[in-house]
Amino acid sequence: MMDRSPKLPEALMRAIAQDLRPVRPSPQPLQLALRMVPLALLISSLILLAIGPRHDLSVLGPPLTWGASSAQFVLAITLVWIAAHESTPAGRLPRQVIYFAAIAASLVVVLVTLLTFSTSPAHEPLLRVPPRVNEMLRTSPWIMGFACGIGSTLAGGILILLFSRIFRNSLAIRPTVAGALYGAGAGLAINAGWRIACPVSTPWHALGAHGAAIIATVILGALIGRFSGSRRSQIGARRA
Repeated sequence: MMDRSPKLPEALMRAIAQDLRPVRPSPQPLQLALRMVPLALLISSLILLAIGPRHDLSVLGPPLTWGASSAQFVLAITLVWIAAHESTPAGRLPRQVIYFAAIAASLVVVLVTLLTFSTSPAHEPLLRVPPRVNEMLRTSPWIMGFACGIGSTLAGGILILLFSRIFRNSLAIRPTVAGALYGAGAGLAINAGWRIACPVSTPWHALGAHGAAIIATVILGALIGRFSGSRRSQIGARRA
């Protein structure tokens, strides 16, 4: 039988041959999530070193300081791991897993906040600053809340940018969801270190200022994920 399939032009064949390059296989979701651990630890540690630990660590005890923050950090990496699964269409996890992880992360933050307040109800900031500054923060608590909210949001934003760099080759069908997941992971990771440094335990501060920062990182991650997904779609359409 004769092969009647049309032959490609020689110029096109040469162009294809010159463009052929070896492609590395995409990393597994767990490998991708573990790449984030050093980055998250570095940013969280720098925050703790810059601000210093809170004065009542001995009252809270190791379980409610390092133990609770470690639990938050593990949850943060779990959210990033789920985001990595979103980035591989064949490995997407069921929606129920995503909802469960989001609810679990929220409940852990609320539970840790309430336990911290009940154990050491510190409501006056005691920082390594001049007494006049501490007095100003005591009489105007919104300043402390504003500083914590903005500071942790900025730190989380830096971590999200680093995460998005690692997720740059993502093939997520729902890039907004993937971005929101690693944004939530960044916010939780930052909060894990920030809560050990912040000297205020009141729920309105921890859930208001710190919680608002986590929500902000979720939104920022979703926006970056959506933008990256749209950009990849446009590049793919041009190549096609």
